[in-house]
Amino acid sequence: MTLSLELAPVQSRLIQGLLDAIDNAPIHEAPAYLAFGVGAMLCKVVAAGLAPYFHLVVSDQVTPACEQDIEDAFREEGVDRWRNCVVEILHMPHPNFHFKGSTQSTLYVIHPEVSR
Repeated sequence: MTLSLELAPVQSRLIQGLLDAIDNAPIHEAPAYLAFGVGAMLCKVVAAGLAPYFHLVVSDQVTPACEQDIEDAFREEGVDRWRNCVVEILHMPHPNFHFKGSTQSTLYVIHPEVSR
């Protein structure tokens, strides 16, 4: 699976400040689903005082078609190097109701203003 990342999120004051802002900023509108497949989904989030950022959820049901849809969606958003912009990774060791038959998934918080 090329979508899965085993990178530890970058920990710095900048990243921690951004994560705090993400946690505390009111969301202005419902997240926009940019890609939604049988095993992965990508949402764009717009919150007060922040540049838009993304939530990528990858389940154990991800397919090559899902992976391509995610890559295409990021490219359309102008975020070609999204893997370098991961600020938080949350492993969820239980089924995700969005993905029938899944047993686990991972949420990646991706902010295009951050780069490794």
